[in-house]
Amino acid sequence: MKARVTKANLPITLLAVLSIVVGADAQEPRAKASAKETVPLAGMAMQIVGRELVGIDCQTGQQTGFATAAVWYPYVAGIPDAQLFQPGATVQNETTAILTTVFPKVVISATTNDKITNIYLQPHQVFYYYHPKSSPKDWTDFDGFQAGDLVGVLNFQKNMASVLPPNIGFGVNSGPWSFTKDFKLPNGATVNLADFTQGITVHVMGMLGYTVPTADGKNPVVVNLTNSTGPVRLGSCAVMTPFSGAGIHSGFRKN
Repeated sequence: MKARVTKANLPITLLAVLSIVVGADAQEPRAKASAKETVPLAGMAMQIVGRELVGIDCQTGQQTGFATAAVWYPYVAGIPDAQLFQPGATVQNETTAILTTVFPKVVISATTNDKITNIYLQPHQVFYYYHPKSSPKDWTDFDGFQAGDLVGVLNFQKNMASVLPPNIGFGVNSGPWSFTKDFKLPNGATVNLADFTQGITVHVMGMLGYTVPTADGKNPVVVNLTNSTGPVRLGSCAVMTPFSGAGIHSGFRKN
């Protein structure tokens, strides 16, 4: 099994949206799609369902200025939909997903333009985990999203999401794979995310400023991430903001 590392490169598409480097043998980035890259440039690569976890003080509820995110995928080009979930799953959601991602602990900030609020995430990676024998219990099970094997890392630029009243946000970001690793699907097929795309540009809609409420609707769901055991540790409590969107295949060239 061979890990693949590519250098960060410049996007050549004008499509744009939201959003450790582990290495083995270095390779030159591909100038164009190879025979194995099943997604044409600017074609649909992934469909994204996620929640941003905005850090808050567990006692006061004040924001900490940091955030992370958890994501699952109903569609990844090159992988049959059913192979993204537990065998025999009767529902396809976060509780049966076996390919998930998390963001690292990212600095967040904001500016305003009259009634528009702009939310920024500093440059960050997105870590793809494959865990065929487990799935998150629910959205609060952050460690369930970063279980199993690390099979891909995307390097994203600084992100800006613009939020219109009351809380509808749209964000754009783009980046190449800096690391990928072969993994075996439940059907026995071996795949590598770099065989499908060189990187992605994400287009995401989110309810930024809104927080997912408890069942009675009276309070936000608060997730305690002070004692996470996975590689990403927010180190505080968090509230959740939903986002969804699409990842488009971006081509990259050498600097």
